[in-house]
Order: sequence, then structure tokens, then C-alpha cells
Amino acid sequence: MDRVSTRLAAVLFAAVLALTACVPSPDPSPTRTPNPTRTPSAAPTPHASAAPTESAPPTEPGEVVDPVVTRIVVRPEQLDLVNRAGVVVGELSYDAEAVAFVDTISNVLGGPPDVEERPGGHEWFPWTKYTWPGAVVIDDHEPEGISSDMNVAVEFTHPVVGDGISVATVQGFRPGDDAQAFAAEVGVTWHGNGFDQFPAETGPDIGERGYDEWAGTYWEYANANAVAVSLWSRSSDPAVTSVLQAPWNFGIGHV
Repeated sequence: MDRVSTRLAAVLFAAVLALTACVPSPDPSPTRTPNPTRTPSAAPTPHASAAPTESAPPTEPGEVVDPVVTRIVVRPEQLDLVNRAGVVVGELSYDAEAVAFVDTISNVLGGPPDVEERPGGHEWFPWTKYTWPGAVVIDDHEPEGISSDMNVAVEFTHPVVGDGISVATVQGFRPGDDAQAFAAEVGVTWHGNGFDQFPAETGPDIGERGYDEWAGTYWEYANANAVAVSLWSRSSDPAVTSVLQAPWNFGIGHV
């Protein structure tokens, strides 16, 4: 193993311990070699063939856990990093420091991202965009004392990223799957206007539900972070269809 691979393995191993306090393997597993020319899978199979995420049985005290991540499950407030046996070996909160978050994703995916700085505008703050083939992390730079959302946000446009790391929701929906069929599965109205976006999973309430004084009714969605299934993304790639975004609060207004 060369010096770079050794350093990557050490960072990922430390991140897993810090985020989950799981039992590590006594023998470090080999890390994946970065491949800058790698492209994500562009032809996902239909959602019907995607296997739902199942929780693995709890590990016994002292049982060795394989720390190598093979799957990312997108959750409302964190990414679950899952090994081949289905055990969650890391929970990567969207409130983690951006440097630690990006370093961990880089090690899971097998290489560093492209980095792009974006200026602020009238209705948004400056932000940094970290991009790997099929995956994006956004870190918006809010002024001190302002915190309108979690620290970073993620977007996945392909079902397989990095060196064969699969991406899905807890139900098994993957980027590129049939969003209309999934909307029917979770009981969400489909509008068919090309801009459909709906929650796949919603976290705990973080504030009061919005109230429409004119209609005298509460808003449809809770004021809570969610995993969004969307037909639009920051990508201009026509091969990108349905995408996963988190955290997304459907209970507040967006511009």
C-alpha cells in the first residue's frame, strides 16, 4: 500500500470511530485506489428491482465489524455508511464540519472532489461545491450568528458512485429510478410538470408547522428535514433523471 492509500485508510478509520463508536476490525482493510477518470453508472435498473434497505442484526459485544463501506443510505439528517453485511459502520451528520464531511466522503468514494467556489447573491450566501462523479456536497457560508439549516447538503445523481458504492433511500429507491412509481408507492401526488419533488423520508420536527392564514389550514408538510426525490438537479447532464437531495425541508419556503 502506498503512502496516499495508507493516509486515506487512517482518515476513514478515524472518522468511523468518531462518528459511531463501532467496534473496529483489528486488521485495517485495504482502501480503494482513486481513479480520476471514473464515471458513474448511467443506466440504473427500474425501482422495482431495487432491494429495500434492511437493518442487520445487532452485533454481539466484542464481535469484529468490517469497516469497509459498500453502500450509502441517504437519511434526513445524516448519511448512513453501511458495510457488505448491512451493518451501519458510520453515521455522517450533515451538521459535521465541512472539511471532515468531505474528507470522509472522499475516502469512501476513493478520491478527492473537484472544488468550485460560488459567489453569493441577493437571496443566497456564498457556497462551496464539492463534486465527484454522481455525487455533490454543498457547503453554504452563512454569516456568524445565522444558521438557517444544517451545515452541508448532499445530492446524488447516480445509483453507483466511487468504486462501486451503491446509493439509495431506506426504501431502496435509487437515483435514476422511476420517481413517478415511487411517488405512488409512498402516497404522494404526482403533478407531471417536470418539476416534481417530494419527500422519501422525513425526520423529526424542528419547528412549528406553517399555517396559511388565508385558507385557515396548516401546511401539508412538517417543518422537518427530509430526503427529497427530485426531477431536477444542479447537473446539466441529460442522463441525470431522478436525484436524491438532503437535507430538504418541505415545511418552509424555498427560492
